[in-house]
Amino acid sequence: LAVLVHDTIPLDHPEFTRPDTIARFGEKLAAVAAKADLVIHSAQTTRALTEAHLARLGRTPPGVVAPLGITPLEPVPEPPRPHPYFVTLGTIEPRKNHGFLLDIWQEMHRSLSPAAIPHLLILGRRGWSNEAVFQRLDTLPFIGQTVFELPDLPDGDVANLLAQSCGLLFPSHVEGYGLPPLEAASLGVAVIVPPLAIYRETLGDYPVYASLD
Repeated sequence: LAVLVHDTIPLDHPEFTRPDTIARFGEKLAAVAAKADLVIHSAQTTRALTEAHLARLGRTPPGVVAPLGITPLEPVPEPPRPHPYFVTLGTIEPRKNHGFLLDIWQEMHRSLSPAAIPHLLILGRRGWSNEAVFQRLDTLPFIGQTVFELPDLPDGDVANLLAQSCGLLFPSHVEGYGLPPLEAASLGVAVIVPPLAIYRETLGDYPVYASLD
C-alpha cells in the first residue's frame, strides 16, 4: 500500500485550514502510520514534517521523494493588456494571504496617481473563512480600477495573462508545494515569494525572495 501525503498543513497550521477537515486529516495520517508500506512525499521539506508526525503516531513507513511535475502551459494568443500588471493565482483563502496584496495596493493609492500604479489581477475563486478579504474585494474603491478579480478563467487565458505579466506575486503564509510559482517560472516570468523552505527546494535562486514583514 503506497500513499502520497502531499503535506501536513492541517496539523501544522490549523489556523489556515477549514475546521471540519482537521480531525479527519489526523485520522487519515494515523491510518498511514499503521498500514502504509510506502509513503510518497513531493519534497524533502514536506517529508521531514510528515515523518515527524508519523513518528509521533508510533510508526514511520519507508518513504520516497517524488517531486510533482507541471503540465506545460499553452498561452492563448491575445493582445496584451494596455497597462502593466502583476498576477496572483489561487483560491482566495486565508493561507494565500490576498489581504497582504490589498494592503500594498491600498498603500500605493495613498501616494501615487492611479496611472502610476501597476494593476493586480487576482485569478482564482473565492474560498472559505475569508470574509474580511471578500468584503474588501467588494468595497475597496480601487477594485475594478487597479485591482481586478477574475475567477473561472480557462487555463489558456490564465497562461496568457501570466506570460504577459510583470510577475507572479505569491505571498502564501505556508505551502505544501506551490505549483503556480513553478508554472510561472516555466514561462520565464518573474516570481516574488516569501522565503519558505519549500520554495528554496523547488525553485532555488530563481525567485525574488521577499519577507512578508
